Amino acid sequence: MITRGEQWGVPTKRTLDDVVITGDYELATSSNNNRLIVRMGDIAHSLGDPVSPEVGASCIEVPIDALRVCISMRDGSSVSLLASSHVMIGRWLHGRLVCINNAGFIGNKNVSPRAHPNDGFFDVMTLQPDMGLQQRVRARHKSTLGTHTPHPLLETSRARSVEYSSTSRSEVLRIDGRRIASWSAVQVEIVPDYWRLLV
Repeated sequence: MITRGEQWGVPTKRTLDDVVITGDYELATSSNNNRLIVRMGDIAHSLGDPVSPEVGASCIEVPIDALRVCISMRDGSSVSLLASSHVMIGRWLHGRLVCINNAGFIGNKNVSPRAHPNDGFFDVMTLQPDMGLQQRVRARHKSTLGTHTPHPLLETSRARSVEYSSTSRSEVLRIDGRRIASWSAVQVEIVPDYWRLLV
Protein backbone atom coordinates (compact mmCIF):
# COMPACT_ATOMS: atom_id res chain seq x y z
CA MET A 1 0.00 0.00 0.00
CA ILE A 2 1.29 3.42 -0.89
CA THR A 3 2.57 5.52 1.99
CA ARG A 4 2.76 9.30 1.89
CA GLY A 5 6.27 10.51 1.17
CA GLU A 6 7.53 7.13 -0.07
CA GLN A 7 8.16 6.00 -3.62
CA TRP A 8 5.44 3.71 -4.99
CA GLY A 9 6.66 0.43 -6.42
CA VAL A 10 10.05 -1.21 -6.90
CA PRO A 11 12.39 -1.26 -9.91
CA THR A 12 12.41 -4.56 -11.83
CA LYS A 13 12.74 -6.02 -15.33
CA ARG A 14 10.05 -7.62 -17.43
CA THR A 15 10.37 -11.39 -17.86
CA LEU A 16 8.76 -13.95 -20.17
CA ASP A 17 6.50 -15.02 -17.29
CA ASP A 18 4.77 -11.61 -17.04
CA VAL A 19 1.29 -11.58 -18.56
CA VAL A 20 -0.14 -8.88 -20.85
CA ILE A 21 -3.88 -8.29 -20.42
CA THR A 22 -6.37 -5.86 -21.94
CA GLY A 23 -8.80 -3.81 -19.89
CA ASP A 24 -10.33 -3.74 -16.43
CA TYR A 25 -12.54 -6.83 -16.74
CA GLU A 26 -9.61 -9.01 -17.83
CA LEU A 27 -7.58 -7.64 -14.93
CA ALA A 28 -10.42 -8.42 -12.50
CA THR A 29 -10.54 -12.03 -13.68
CA SER A 30 -6.74 -12.52 -13.69
CA SER A 31 -4.76 -14.50 -11.13
CA ASN A 32 -2.75 -12.55 -8.61
CA ASN A 33 0.04 -15.14 -8.92
CA ASN A 34 1.47 -13.45 -12.02
CA ARG A 35 2.84 -9.98 -12.61
CA LEU A 36 0.56 -8.24 -15.09
CA ILE A 37 0.90 -5.59 -17.78
CA VAL A 38 -2.44 -3.83 -18.37
CA ARG A 39 -3.24 -2.23 -21.69
CA MET A 40 -6.29 0.02 -21.99
CA GLY A 41 -9.07 0.54 -19.46
CA ASP A 42 -9.55 2.72 -16.40
CA ILE A 43 -6.68 1.24 -14.39
CA ALA A 44 -4.22 1.74 -17.26
CA HIS A 45 -5.51 5.29 -17.74
CA SER A 46 -5.07 6.09 -14.04
CA LEU A 47 -1.45 4.90 -14.36
CA GLY A 48 -0.85 7.26 -17.29
CA ASP A 49 -1.51 4.71 -20.08
CA PRO A 50 2.06 3.37 -19.89
CA VAL A 51 3.69 1.66 -22.87
CA SER A 52 4.14 -2.08 -22.32
CA PRO A 53 7.80 -2.76 -21.45
CA GLU A 54 9.70 -5.16 -23.69
CA VAL A 55 11.00 -8.44 -22.23
CA GLY A 56 14.23 -7.62 -20.37
CA ALA A 57 13.44 -3.89 -20.17
CA SER A 58 13.58 -1.98 -16.90
CA CYS A 59 10.21 -1.05 -15.41
CA ILE A 60 8.47 -0.55 -12.06
CA GLU A 61 6.40 -3.18 -10.26
CA VAL A 62 3.47 -1.55 -8.44
CA PRO A 63 0.83 -3.20 -6.25
CA ILE A 64 -2.81 -2.23 -6.72
CA ASP A 65 -5.90 -2.92 -4.68
CA ALA A 66 -8.93 -4.92 -5.77
CA LEU A 67 -12.62 -4.50 -4.99
CA ARG A 68 -14.37 -7.60 -3.60
CA VAL A 69 -18.01 -7.41 -4.70
CA CYS A 70 -20.85 -9.53 -3.27
CA ILE A 71 -24.15 -9.20 -5.13
CA SER A 72 -27.49 -10.36 -3.76
CA MET A 73 -29.85 -11.28 -6.59
CA ARG A 74 -33.64 -10.93 -6.61
CA ASP A 75 -34.07 -14.73 -6.76
CA GLY A 76 -32.28 -15.13 -3.40
CA SER A 77 -28.94 -16.28 -4.84
CA SER A 78 -25.68 -14.40 -4.46
CA VAL A 79 -22.60 -13.82 -6.61
CA SER A 80 -19.08 -12.92 -5.44
CA LEU A 81 -16.45 -11.52 -7.76
CA LEU A 82 -13.55 -9.09 -7.99
CA ALA A 83 -13.55 -5.72 -9.72
CA SER A 84 -10.46 -3.76 -10.63
CA SER A 85 -11.81 -0.32 -11.49
CA HIS A 86 -15.34 0.48 -10.33
CA VAL A 87 -18.83 -0.43 -9.23
CA MET A 88 -21.46 1.98 -10.53
CA ILE A 89 -25.10 2.17 -9.43
CA GLY A 90 -27.62 4.23 -11.40
CA ARG A 91 -27.23 6.74 -14.20
CA TRP A 92 -25.86 10.26 -14.63
CA LEU A 93 -29.10 11.80 -15.93
CA HIS A 94 -31.82 10.20 -13.79
CA GLY A 95 -32.24 9.10 -10.17
CA ARG A 96 -29.41 8.13 -7.85
CA LEU A 97 -25.84 7.71 -9.09
CA VAL A 98 -23.18 6.04 -6.91
CA CYS A 99 -19.66 5.52 -8.26
CA ILE A 100 -17.42 3.31 -6.11
CA ASN A 101 -14.04 3.87 -7.65
CA ASN A 102 -10.62 2.30 -7.23
CA ALA A 103 -8.65 4.40 -9.68
CA GLY A 104 -10.44 7.70 -10.33
CA PHE A 105 -11.49 7.19 -13.95
CA ILE A 106 -14.62 5.57 -15.33
CA GLY A 107 -14.20 5.69 -19.08
CA ASN A 108 -13.26 9.24 -20.05
CA LYS A 109 -14.63 10.71 -16.81
CA ASN A 110 -12.35 11.58 -13.90
CA VAL A 111 -15.08 10.77 -11.40
CA SER A 112 -12.84 10.67 -8.31
CA PRO A 113 -9.79 12.88 -9.01
CA ARG A 114 -8.16 12.10 -5.65
CA ALA A 115 -8.46 8.32 -5.94
CA HIS A 116 -5.36 6.13 -5.98
CA PRO A 117 -5.43 2.40 -6.87
CA ASN A 118 -3.18 1.42 -3.95
CA ASP A 119 -4.14 3.59 -0.98
CA GLY A 120 -6.18 0.93 0.84
CA PHE A 121 -9.46 2.78 0.21
CA PHE A 122 -11.93 3.26 -2.60
CA ASP A 123 -13.52 6.61 -3.36
CA VAL A 124 -17.30 7.04 -3.48
CA MET A 125 -19.08 9.77 -5.42
CA THR A 126 -22.83 10.03 -4.88
CA LEU A 127 -25.09 12.22 -7.00
CA GLN A 128 -28.34 12.94 -5.16
CA PRO A 129 -31.63 11.92 -6.85
CA ASP A 130 -33.11 15.42 -6.57
CA MET A 131 -30.41 17.07 -8.71
CA GLY A 132 -32.03 18.74 -11.73
CA LEU A 133 -31.36 17.63 -15.31
CA GLN A 134 -29.34 20.72 -16.29
CA GLN A 135 -27.09 20.33 -13.25
CA ARG A 136 -26.65 16.63 -14.05
CA VAL A 137 -25.65 17.37 -17.65
CA ARG A 138 -23.20 20.02 -16.43
CA ALA A 139 -21.74 17.71 -13.75
CA ARG A 140 -21.32 14.87 -16.26
CA HIS A 141 -19.56 17.22 -18.69
CA LYS A 142 -17.30 18.68 -15.98
CA SER A 143 -16.39 15.19 -14.72
CA THR A 144 -14.26 14.71 -17.85
CA LEU A 145 -11.74 17.07 -16.23
CA GLY A 146 -12.61 16.14 -12.65
CA THR A 147 -14.05 19.60 -11.93
CA HIS A 148 -17.60 18.44 -11.06
CA THR A 149 -16.87 18.61 -7.32
CA PRO A 150 -17.45 20.29 -4.97
CA HIS A 151 -21.19 20.62 -5.49
CA PRO A 152 -23.93 20.69 -2.81
CA LEU A 153 -25.75 17.74 -4.42
CA LEU A 154 -22.61 15.63 -4.96
CA GLU A 155 -21.09 13.80 -2.01
CA THR A 156 -17.58 12.38 -1.99
CA SER A 157 -16.07 10.06 0.58
CA ARG A 158 -13.50 7.30 1.04
CA ALA A 159 -14.23 3.90 2.53
CA ARG A 160 -12.98 0.34 2.93
CA SER A 161 -16.45 -1.23 2.73
CA VAL A 162 -19.94 -0.11 1.72
CA GLU A 163 -23.33 -1.67 1.08
CA TYR A 164 -26.22 -0.46 -1.08
CA SER A 165 -29.70 -1.78 -1.82
CA SER A 166 -31.47 -1.34 -5.12
CA THR A 167 -34.09 1.44 -5.06
CA SER A 168 -36.06 0.06 -8.03
CA ARG A 169 -36.12 -2.89 -10.42
CA SER A 170 -34.80 -0.64 -13.19
CA GLU A 171 -31.79 0.72 -11.26
CA VAL A 172 -28.63 -0.19 -13.17
CA LEU A 173 -25.60 -1.92 -11.59
CA ARG A 174 -22.35 -2.02 -13.57
CA ILE A 175 -19.10 -3.65 -12.47
CA ASP A 176 -16.03 -2.70 -14.52
CA GLY A 177 -18.45 -1.60 -17.23
CA ARG A 178 -20.46 -4.84 -17.32
CA ARG A 179 -24.14 -4.65 -16.48
CA ILE A 180 -25.55 -6.93 -13.77
CA ALA A 181 -29.27 -7.68 -14.09
CA SER A 182 -31.82 -8.57 -11.39
CA TRP A 183 -29.78 -7.42 -8.39
CA SER A 184 -31.22 -6.39 -5.03
CA ALA A 185 -28.14 -5.41 -2.97
CA VAL A 186 -24.39 -5.06 -3.38
CA GLN A 187 -21.52 -5.04 -0.88
CA VAL A 188 -18.06 -3.79 -1.80
CA GLU A 189 -14.86 -4.03 0.22
CA ILE A 190 -11.26 -3.16 -0.56
CA VAL A 191 -8.63 -5.89 -0.91
CA PRO A 192 -5.25 -4.17 -0.48
CA ASP A 193 -2.20 -5.05 -2.63
CA TYR A 194 -4.05 -7.73 -4.61
CA TRP A 195 -2.36 -7.49 -8.04
CA ARG A 196 1.19 -6.62 -9.13
CA LEU A 197 1.42 -4.53 -12.28
CA LEU A 198 4.40 -3.54 -14.39
CA VAL A 199 4.59 0.03 -15.66
